Amino acid sequence: MKKENLGKIIKIISDTIGEQENKIGINSKSTDFFKWDSLGQVTIMVKIEKMIKKKIPTSKISELNTVKKILDYINKT
Repeated sequence: MKKENLGKIIKIISDTIGEQENKIGINSKSTDFFKWDSLGQVTIMVKIEKMIKKKIPTSKISELNTVKKILDYINKT
């Protein structure tokens, strides 16, 4: 697991949903936060795409609904 990627993911999610970074961790999931809704999910994925400089397939976007899943996906690409 790349720690710097975890920090970047948490920062992106925090900025998108307006939640403090210290409230988001590796085990956080979209259902934990009211503002991490479908629009928030798309916004997070667009920001992640910019971070990794790679397009995320549309079919994967809804699956990447936890910090761990996002981190695992990024580390595989």
